[in-house]
Amino acid sequence: MFKKIVGLGFSTSWKNKKALSGYIKSLVDSGAGEFFTGYNPPYWSDKFGFEVSPNGRFAEHEQITSFETLKETVEEVHKYDLEIFANLNAWYYTDETFPIIKKMVDEFIEIWMDWIICGSISILEYLKEIDYKWKINISTILAAYNSETIKFYLDNYKINKVILSREVTLKEIEKISREFPEVKFEVFGEGDFCRYNNGLCFAEHKYWSKDICSVVVNDLVVKKKFKPDFKEIILNPEKDNIEKIEELNSDYSSIFEQISTLLWKIDLEFLDKKELEEELFKIIYNNRDRVDLYFDWLQPLNSDWNKNILVFLRWIKYLSKNFKEEENIIKLQEELSNSFKSYIRFNKHKIQSIGWEAKLKALELQNFYSKWDNLNLYNYLFFSDIPNVDTVKFPTRWRNYAEKIELIEKVLQEGKVDEKYIDRWISLERTHYDLTYLFKDLGAPWGWKNWFREKIKNFN
Repeated sequence: MFKKIVGLGFSTSWKNKKALSGYIKSLVDSGAGEFFTGYNPPYWSDKFGFEVSPNGRFAEHEQITSFETLKETVEEVHKYDLEIFANLNAWYYTDETFPIIKKMVDEFIEIWMDWIICGSISILEYLKEIDYKWKINISTILAAYNSETIKFYLDNYKINKVILSREVTLKEIEKISREFPEVKFEVFGEGDFCRYNNGLCFAEHKYWSKDICSVVVNDLVVKKKFKPDFKEIILNPEKDNIEKIEELNSDYSSIFEQISTLLWKIDLEFLDKKELEEELFKIIYNNRDRVDLYFDWLQPLNSDWNKNILVFLRWIKYLSKNFKEEENIIKLQEELSNSFKSYIRFNKHKIQSIGWEAKLKALELQNFYSKWDNLNLYNYLFFSDIPNVDTVKFPTRWRNYAEKIELIEKVLQEGKVDEKYIDRWISLERTHYDLTYLFKDLGAPWGWKNWFREKIKNFN
């Protein structure tokens, strides 16, 4: 059975020794089996701040900020015969910063820090050079996505554990762990919110709405670009000007906009209706597994998310009249209809029981971070069947650490996820193909979606 690994971070001023002792005890009592932390002492932060970090954490409260507090933390963890390691997993270290890293390593050795998590070949080479006796873990920053990468690290360094990248799928985790049965692995129980590659991302995080990547993506307008062979298109004697203009078109439209355009053309009735309907069918059929058509979170009815589902349902109803023999289209119509029926019942019940819109919003925010990833509890059951998955890390996002650990422990002991944890607040961090793999015995293509819909359809 895997250990549940907990990240520790707090500025020196926030935690005194008494509070630290009780905090560690509460985590251990709840089932924590291992710990890790970031370390950003004054001799680093005074020079570089917290924004330029010696590890993958970029805020003071996520670090241990003094040697004394780090030493106390290690001593407290060791009281329970558990291990704690320090992150040295920044994306790069320069000639200016590396001497400071060496000083940190000396301090880790002095206080018997159990191991180091390495995110840089330079760290691995340095630890080999000094004949480092403690344990070494491979960080997600070193991007272990395949067997050849893992083999390279094992052949060249004394590795205690490989932490697989956040983006590795459940299927890939299972395959890799079987290929290296003697190697211990750590995995992320709930994937990652970030849309980018963890090991190749150089953005600074933890600035809330000011994350560099969040600002870029939220303001990004995606458009088509001219093709690099535009000259060949223009000079092609076999195409007329209308065809060339269409091929060079740089406009971008979502699938929802594309199908709206098709319906508009069908309504005009001056183009080949059968051909347009077949094109409409093809687009809808190819997008039938979109996650955003099934996971209708508690959002306003007029939100883009829900408006798209309603419009999609309209398209499906149109097609169902013309493609009656297509069972998949009929099934999709039933799914979307049930989605909104249960959505309306759920919201009506909440509004009636709570009374005021403000209270409804408050309840939404209260539950947002504590309940919305509960579908991922099934991932922990999945990992419990892989013998060399040694540790599993879970996100906390302001929820009580102990509460989350206790919930995972209960699920593992009972070998099932109680239905009370499956509700409309949940979403998924792991992607659609992960859950398809997890619930593959339920039948494709809608097996796991139908299972989820069945769980929530009776909300009233």
